[in-house]
Amino acid sequence: MLKKLKSTLLKFVGIRTGRRRLAALVQQGLPDQLLPALHFLLDGRCAPEVEAVAASAEGRRREIAAQGEKRVPIFYSPKPKSAGTLDAAVARPEPGKVLEFTMERIAATGKDRRWGIALHLIARHFESRVVFELGACAGISARYLAAAPSVSLLLTAEGSSNLADIAVESLRRYPAARVVNGLFDEVMDQELPKLSKKIDFAYIDGHHEKVATVHYFNRLLPYLEQGAVVIFDDISWSADMREAWNVLRVRPVFAHAVDLGAIGVCVLSRGADAGPGGKQWDLQPITGRHAIATPHGWSK
Repeated sequence: MLKKLKSTLLKFVGIRTGRRRLAALVQQGLPDQLLPALHFLLDGRCAPEVEAVAASAEGRRREIAAQGEKRVPIFYSPKPKSAGTLDAAVARPEPGKVLEFTMERIAATGKDRRWGIALHLIARHFESRVVFELGACAGISARYLAAAPSVSLLLTAEGSSNLADIAVESLRRYPAARVVNGLFDEVMDQELPKLSKKIDFAYIDGHHEKVATVHYFNRLLPYLEQGAVVIFDDISWSADMREAWNVLRVRPVFAHAVDLGAIGVCVLSRGADAGPGGKQWDLQPITGRHAIATPHGWSK
């Protein structure tokens, strides 16, 4: 009993300390729109309307998982450097190998409830309107994003036709959301020139490789609104993805680059704010550290 009480007290002190540190960082220029997500990552508490979004998204995840051992072919992220080099004049990354995942595994792929809520809170408090996601998978992350009240259009690209069908069903209740089945470059060729408004929230997921991640950001950049939020997923998935983050976070187009371990959150400069490089915020000591993983035993 005493041990449990001590643990609870230490957690409470840690949360209070974390909140004070975040308040101090806001005074130093950290965007205050990030605070609701950061506070949630600290203490796990959020407003009832956000809890309702999570309950709905996680209910859909359970529906998918309930299909158990049913197998579906998907594209799996290729190994590092399979897309070529950053020096290539034109690099259109190829998808990874086709593997078969069970529906139970598909349901567990992508961001869990904690990070789904964090994504939702970032989109909600930046009042994002036009959202573009690379890598729909089962549509769970897109569902969290589409539920932000300000979102008027969400486009999510998925290379696997089987996963795209699952994502369509996941997003059926959100008329602003549309799933486009195709390789990422093909979808960008097809969809981005037709947008009537620029993207103010981009979520780059689905192809966990340095060259590909940098390539997709470069392609998206002309279609991004000033002050847009760009989230790079799984920046600790491998040493190669951590290299991608280190290349991208110092790009002069960003006013802020926030390292949350699982994701990297960048905010584009607004005209007059553009300069040699934005502020770097490593918040892992506050929200929790993420070790760099070695998928498939990769060292790079």
